[in-house]
Amino acid sequence: MPKAKLKKVLPTHAKIKEFKILKIFGKLLHKREIWSLSRKKILGGVFIGMLVAFIPMPFQMVLVAFLAILFKVNFPITLPLVWITNPFTMPFIYYIEYEIGNFVLNVKDPIVFSFETMNENIGEIALSLYTGTFFVSIISAFTSVFIINLLWIKAVKDKRK
Repeated sequence: MPKAKLKKVLPTHAKIKEFKILKIFGKLLHKREIWSLSRKKILGGVFIGMLVAFIPMPFQMVLVAFLAILFKVNFPITLPLVWITNPFTMPFIYYIEYEIGNFVLNVKDPIVFSFETMNENIGEIALSLYTGTFFVSIISAFTSVFIINLLWIKAVKDKRK
């Protein structure tokens, strides 16, 4: 069953409490709802985790913790999903988002995306970057929830057989 597999791979309550940055939430991290392994709570956690994962911003873990508590979805699933954007993947993901933003906004003469030009032209780059981020985040969140839901239903049906 999916719940048993999830228990093996998701971080434990004790492991998550070790993150110093999450201590600002105090006892809110002890709420039962955010540790539930029901399908709806997991899907909500996947949606929030994927939505926030692609946003270029610091402290993504704090934002997903806040949103998981606010919307009462599974917190342990949201946390590893924001790690999709890490120092190794960020440049590629942000470049793709920037190019998607240029395409959507129909930018005629885009700025060459590099760390040097990014600092010099942040105002011009930000609009394209965050437009692309919006599309990538929404599409990845809905696609992930759809796929996880199908896999969950299939696993339950297979187990019943």
